[in-house]
Amino acid sequence: MKQARRYHPLHMLFGVFQLLRNAAFIALFLFVMKADSHFFLIVWGRNLFLPFLALAGISIFLKWLSNKYTVDDTEIHLSKGVFVRSKQTVPFSKVQNTHRHTSILHRLFGVTSLTLETGMEGIDSAVEFKVISLKGAAWLEEKVSAETEAEMPDMSGRTLHFTPEKKDLIKAAYTSLSFLVLLSLIASIYTKASEFMDLEQRGLDFLKVHFSSWQVQASALIFFLLLSVLAGFLRTYIQYGKYEILSDEKRIYIRKGFLEETSFSISKDRVQAIEIKQNAMKRMAGVAEVKLAAAGDVMEGEEKEGVNSLFPFLPVDRAYKLAEEILPAYEVSQSMVPLPKNALWASLLSPSWLWIISTAALSYFKPEFLGFGETWIAASVILFILVVFARAAGYANARYLINGSFIQFKTGIIGTRVFISKRSKIIEAEVTATRWQKMFGLASIKTVNRGKPVQHAGMENVPAEWASSFHTWYKSRIAEVKIK
Repeated sequence: MKQARRYHPLHMLFGVFQLLRNAAFIALFLFVMKADSHFFLIVWGRNLFLPFLALAGISIFLKWLSNKYTVDDTEIHLSKGVFVRSKQTVPFSKVQNTHRHTSILHRLFGVTSLTLETGMEGIDSAVEFKVISLKGAAWLEEKVSAETEAEMPDMSGRTLHFTPEKKDLIKAAYTSLSFLVLLSLIASIYTKASEFMDLEQRGLDFLKVHFSSWQVQASALIFFLLLSVLAGFLRTYIQYGKYEILSDEKRIYIRKGFLEETSFSISKDRVQAIEIKQNAMKRMAGVAEVKLAAAGDVMEGEEKEGVNSLFPFLPVDRAYKLAEEILPAYEVSQSMVPLPKNALWASLLSPSWLWIISTAALSYFKPEFLGFGETWIAASVILFILVVFARAAGYANARYLINGSFIQFKTGIIGTRVFISKRSKIIEAEVTATRWQKMFGLASIKTVNRGKPVQHAGMENVPAEWASSFHTWYKSRIAEVKIK
């Protein structure tokens, strides 16, 4: 076995930087916001702040000194702990996804961070290098992906499927409501500053002096709107301007970020299902988001997500085609079967306990609004209309399809979700029918796929005959599953 090595020395600097960033909030609370407080916990907090800060700094150095790792041809061996030692061995064959994040601080020193995700549970589910050289990260990625050069995204063997154009970024800025980022920032600054000074009266005095005429007010409003749109587009460009989706025979690669770069790869074999999602804004703009439900974690920023998003603002037709391009083993169809008319009647005529209980409560308490005594009746009517609308919209959007060894569901009310999975990836399937559904010749089906979190999908009020054929279809799975 090769000699154990310590992590990159900059690991200590990054640890100190994170420590100071977190300590700044505590210092602001103790020494600024509570500067005049004589409460004993605040006083002790001020006295112990610097000693704890020094101990934390020493802990960072001791962890760097004691934590080591060894890499051989097939495994990574980790040795962790200052006083209590623990060892971990991770075979490269168990690594399912890789994630690389390069912050502004990383770029300043020419390094990056790398996370190797496994399918295991708990704290040992990932191997994380918070600071590693670009060469070292590429070498470890090469070990995982069994490629000769893993650092360049456009190398031979990888196909570039998508990079956003200007029109895609404009749609992304619109549908993500990023033009509200400036308003959100101003509100946040105002809220925090109000804790230290009286801004309300000062703000009113400022508006009276400088914005007395309607011409000035209109000009200021137009200027603010233009500035908000510009700030929103700039934010979108920084986040998605250098977005790339690539793939080779075994893996999918995604790179994004302008100032801070993030890249990760997903093993195609680990993809359990495909989701194509649209909220109300995306439906109006004609765009959709493709997500891959994968077994194992892929880290996104500081969060772990089992469902891994491709570009969130793809044109709808492009979203369906891209899903097939990067996953040739999947067949995705835009043409699906709508629910029968009796499914609509079954849904509309089914008692709504939400409306019944709410109406009973309203009739008992008889709340008034703006002095009108019969507003509870209007509230009951509005709720009834909303229930009918939700059921009718859910019926109108619902679609289903069995296409060979693939199954698709489309559900939703205002937004929609299309779920596509291979039969061999479904680990559980259930067919149920309530007495009410049996009266209309209907049934419900549910499926479960692996993932983090576990992926649930299904469809209510499908024809009972189709539900029966679905059950037969799923039983054929046994011929497709390979038991290792």
